[in-house]
Amino acid sequence: MVTDVRRRWSAPFRPRNYRAAWSTLTTSRRPVDALDRYVRGRGDYPWTVTLRTPVGPLELLVPHPHDVRTVNEVFHRHDYGAGQPAVVVDIGGNIGISAAYWLSRSATSRVHVWEPVPHNLETLRHNVAPFGDRCVVHEAALAPVAGPATFLIDPVGRYSGLAEYQSTTEGRVAVEIRCEAVADALTVVLEREGRIDLVKVDTEGSEDAIVAAIPPHLRAAIGEIVHEYPGGVRRIRS
Repeated sequence: MVTDVRRRWSAPFRPRNYRAAWSTLTTSRRPVDALDRYVRGRGDYPWTVTLRTPVGPLELLVPHPHDVRTVNEVFHRHDYGAGQPAVVVDIGGNIGISAAYWLSRSATSRVHVWEPVPHNLETLRHNVAPFGDRCVVHEAALAPVAGPATFLIDPVGRYSGLAEYQSTTEGRVAVEIRCEAVADALTVVLEREGRIDLVKVDTEGSEDAIVAAIPPHLRAAIGEIVHEYPGGVRRIRS
């Protein structure tokens, strides 16, 4: 809560927020509504936002006010970059906002997305449906090693993650899942696609461990890794 308050008060002094606001005004079909939802958290949900993209208009289903933040971070603030990677691995796909962003950068981009939360998967599949088989959805969690694990699911879905890396269990439901190893998953994608231009990791706490589990020979084959950490987004280039 303290962090959210600090970010809110410091927002006017961050140039990237002005760039994000301009992007919202120029790419959203209803920019005033989009900005009002982001800044003041108003409006009814679920909500459908329509965005102008390089491949045409894109409609995204947004179930919760917190998901508006994700739209802003990915489409307008460009936290994961503004390029056009041909092949992307999205680890922690949530409701498909980031996957839809990369798929809408060109008519040929491909995304492999991993997401284990059932209610997130339903929305994710809806949001990437316009892109057909260019998006491969893997209904699983990726971890440093394969095997059983406890996964904590929050009501929103945006803050769910492996229990081992969570600081609290409050308000979360614990479920037992089986994880796939990140190295194995990346190897399969490389064999299938022949390249990986970008790997994005947003797994609510396990990002550093997942990145550390990517062996050197795989890192050398990946153009860039972007992953969340408490201070923002970190980029690792080959």
